[in-house]
Amino acid sequence: MSVASTTRTARTAVAPSTEAASREHDEVEYPERHWVAQSVWHGDAVRLATAALRNHFRDREDVLVAMELAVYYERGDETRWLQPDVQVVFGVRRGGNRSSFRIWQEGKAPDFVLEVASPSTAENDAWHKAREYAKLGVREYWRLDPEGSLMGTELEGYAVSGGRYAPLERIERPGIGRLLRSRVLGLDLRTQRHDGATVVVFADPRTGEEFNGSLGESERQRRIAEQRASAAREEADRQRRIAEQRASAAREEADRQRRIAEQRASAAEDRARIAEERMRTLEEQLQRLTGPTRSPERDS
Repeated sequence: MSVASTTRTARTAVAPSTEAASREHDEVEYPERHWVAQSVWHGDAVRLATAALRNHFRDREDVLVAMELAVYYERGDETRWLQPDVQVVFGVRRGGNRSSFRIWQEGKAPDFVLEVASPSTAENDAWHKAREYAKLGVREYWRLDPEGSLMGTELEGYAVSGGRYAPLERIERPGIGRLLRSRVLGLDLRTQRHDGATVVVFADPRTGEEFNGSLGESERQRRIAEQRASAAREEADRQRRIAEQRASAAREEADRQRRIAEQRASAAEDRARIAEERMRTLEEQLQRLTGPTRSPERDS
């Protein structure tokens, strides 16, 4: 987690022309900012939250989920930057290998930011970063305490309102307890212990399914995907068998109808032949009965 330098580059009193300013902006370098986890628990919390959200939005090409990606927010000034532990941005392309996130290029600020506290950054996250994120228009700002002793509560969520952040209200979920709902993500958030660290657990309020990005969760998702693929294959095989059975039944029915038609045609031919034979027999009998008669001779 890094913080932008507060020292501004000295500027001349004369305002540069538009062309000169554009050239100056193009010549400015916006370096990649490196990240070092403050502790094992801090690193675990960041990585798990990132993995969970990437997996959740894996089918969305217009959602960027990034871990420790520097956000530059003033073109031409490489000292004006923030580095969220986790950020989610809707409406931008996911693909590509960004080394930084430049708001003037992307066209918007992140929508969701999660900062994981450490002893050296907790106060800065609570005050300076919160003000900066609000100014940028980050819709939700979240803070997590991986150690359970750096903040008043383990997880805090804030939504921007009038340029300032207001805390999100906790809701009760039967069987789970109190949690916070992110309207930006469309997910419920709570905490749990994972190998000693306090990490974020996400839940889909429509299904109740929970996930935290752990390897076990990845394995579970993989098994679910395999089961769905297997079920899809079985359904495809079932539909294929049904189609083959219907095709076979149709062929058998067609053969049956053909045989019936042939039998009827043969029977009709037999009837016609019998009728002809009967007609000939009747004609012969009639000829015999009405054979030629002799004329009576006259007396001479």
